[in-house]
Amino acid sequence: MRAVLPPADRNVPVPRLGDLPDPVPGPGEVLVAVAAAGLNHADLMQIRGAYPPPPGESEVPGLECAGRVLAPEGPGLWQPGARVMALVGGGAHATRAVIPAGQLMPVPDNLSWSEATAIPEAGLTAWTNLVAEGGLQAGETVLVTGATGGMGSFAVQLARELGARVLAAGRNLERLEQLRALGVEEICVAGSGLAGQVREATGGRGVDLVIDFVGGAAINAHLGALCDNGRLILVGLLAGRRAEVDLAPVLSRRLHIAGSVLRPRPRAEKAKLTAAFAAFALPRLRDGRLRPVVDRVLPFEQAAEAYRALERGAPFGKVVLSME
Repeated sequence: MRAVLPPADRNVPVPRLGDLPDPVPGPGEVLVAVAAAGLNHADLMQIRGAYPPPPGESEVPGLECAGRVLAPEGPGLWQPGARVMALVGGGAHATRAVIPAGQLMPVPDNLSWSEATAIPEAGLTAWTNLVAEGGLQAGETVLVTGATGGMGSFAVQLARELGARVLAAGRNLERLEQLRALGVEEICVAGSGLAGQVREATGGRGVDLVIDFVGGAAINAHLGALCDNGRLILVGLLAGRRAEVDLAPVLSRRLHIAGSVLRPRPRAEKAKLTAAFAAFALPRLRDGRLRPVVDRVLPFEQAAEAYRALERGAPFGKVVLSME
């Protein structure tokens, strides 16, 4: 199979393509011919040597893909030729991938391969942090930070479908405006004035939940945007892994801060999250209430350019590799 390989020089983190033996599925796994794969910031970190895959997962980068089943786990749902999309712990940036059966979902007929592959990581991340970790309830208000990327653009839709009022924050006002078509009611420009913007939009109350894809020093503004007893789920560290935080408001306002990461979770836990997300999201993907947001699709042979596009930080939605 063709696959993304580690850079020849870790100091120059440019991925390269090469040939590897086809993976062999084990018990409970399915072999898939990959038609398309999404890119995530975790892939950039991995090729720099900063985010190795969990034990037992492929060393090839890539956390989500879509394609056709080649070798099933046995009698059951996933038979040869089935169109599937999947969350993986690694290995999606290749023409073949071995995937735990519990992390597969059927591809709705109305979605292309490129659209399908933009769903698993973004969708499962959004579901995990809005529902499983964030406990979002209908009628609550949520702020999604870093909202114009592949993760954020799906999270705002999912929050809307869960019955929440949705606010979005980011640095590019033009791209933020595009989120209104996805159900965002208010947009806020990231920075020191963010908490004030959020409080103005919420009548001075603040939001019940912040999904923080940014981290770093920005967490102070995000905490300031919360209502009393509000929750912040830290999902990403795009602005850095260190910050100085005044803990007094956390105590006095009874704020809740939780960290969340999806990739290292046990396969059994991922399977439960996948099943819950699929039950909620697949009908909405079929009728268009939820839709993947794809910024660009590049052929697999241009993987290095796709990684560079993600690193530049310009995409509105997902950057996708096409293996077809």
